[in-house]
Amino acid sequence: MTNVAKKWNGSKWIRPEKRLAIYLRDEFRCVYCGRDLHHAAPEEINLDHIKCRSHGGSNDATNLVTACKTCNSSRGNKKISQWADEPTRRAIRRQTRRSLKKNLALAKSIISEK
Repeated sequence: MTNVAKKWNGSKWIRPEKRLAIYLRDEFRCVYCGRDLHHAAPEEINLDHIKCRSHGGSNDATNLVTACKTCNSSRGNKKISQWADEPTRRAIRRQTRRSLKKNLALAKSIISEK
């Protein structure tokens, strides 16, 4: 596994290639505040559930977005409608409709590099 793959390995609840594909889909930007996370420390980059797990949300890619640690922590388990404004929610809907297929292939190739 390359240093890049190790850097984006993340926690065990999601496959590393799916995590990286979502980060790629979201262009390594926090969907909430727009912070560029390209050069952020790995612990500063989170995946956030749009519909929180505590409210029945799944680990499906359409329910996951890239978030900075600050936004993810600030949101907690609040409903997205209570935390994000309407323009942000519209942008998130557009973002999560994008296919992961191409990004998943790229993520797999990055992780498999030796």
